[in-house]
Amino acid sequence: MNMNTLPRMVLTVAAVFSSVPALAQNDGTSDKKADFNVKLQAGGAYDSTLSVASLDQTSSQGDSAHVFYGRVGGELYPTERITLKGSYSLSSRRYHEVSEFDQDLGIASLDAAIDLAGITWGLSRHVADAQLASEPLLDLTRDSLYAAKLFSGGVYLRGAYTDSEKRFENNRERNADGEELAADVYYFFNSARSFWSLGVGREVEEASSPAFDNTALKLRARYSHTGSIAGKESRIQLGWRYQDRDYDNEESLPETDNGDTQWLPGTDDPMSPTGAGTRHDRSHVVEAIWTLNFVEWLALETKVEHGQYDSNFDAADYRETGVSASLSLEF
Repeated sequence: MNMNTLPRMVLTVAAVFSSVPALAQNDGTSDKKADFNVKLQAGGAYDSTLSVASLDQTSSQGDSAHVFYGRVGGELYPTERITLKGSYSLSSRRYHEVSEFDQDLGIASLDAAIDLAGITWGLSRHVADAQLASEPLLDLTRDSLYAAKLFSGGVYLRGAYTDSEKRFENNRERNADGEELAADVYYFFNSARSFWSLGVGREVEEASSPAFDNTALKLRARYSHTGSIAGKESRIQLGWRYQDRDYDNEESLPETDNGDTQWLPGTDDPMSPTGAGTRHDRSHVVEAIWTLNFVEWLALETKVEHGQYDSNFDAADYRETGVSASLSLEF
């Protein structure tokens, strides 16, 4: 993927939503034709284990970081049945001591959906550009076809097929194409201010090197409740994710493009086995998020996350706990 893809998508999104005022003004009805929003966050975080999952590299050294996040997005409603969405977000994490793990991630997305006979059919594209220590790391493209339906009683079902493409700047052996089938069910209650959800997915990934071919089972669950504390709106979210990933081939250590087996300082050999046979990874991640709104546009968001990652390869076998707190502006 060309490194200029993200800037072009940002310009496309900006051009689309620059027409929002004209659309709203030219329409003779009072129906809402467009929506536009911006979100900015800044705060701090601490990670007990520094990791770059896409490279299978971890360090037992913990560190605190400054974290920043910004997102601009919008929606267009050409007709009652059609919705067009676009967004661009940029997140950044800067560690105080171990700058080799500094990470930046930009994501551009476009989505088009149409309602037919009570079922929403949609197409979406997400393009991500990741950097590590201010150097190019990974380009990721995900194209999805999805269908969703809201039933009476607050039950919402969604199914999706996703085609993905990963391209690494300096480790082409890890380049991979993937396919995933996923389904989620949501149950809304408390006048839609609360919900729980369950999801399942199966992903198959074929890499340039057979050492990285794998199949994964993914499970997820989430509970969310919005209420009031001392007259301020508050939202609590509890989440759980499970992943079981089996690799198809016996372990080997592919060479990087420059012929070296280099990895980040303080990390383990990313392909060093602790057992025999093919690689097998399992992970359990739990998280709790509390958001307190001071006013409609200003909020405090705190998050605690703990992950248990089990593998017969050293660098993928670890425990990680992270905490963060940030102020959020949204308008």
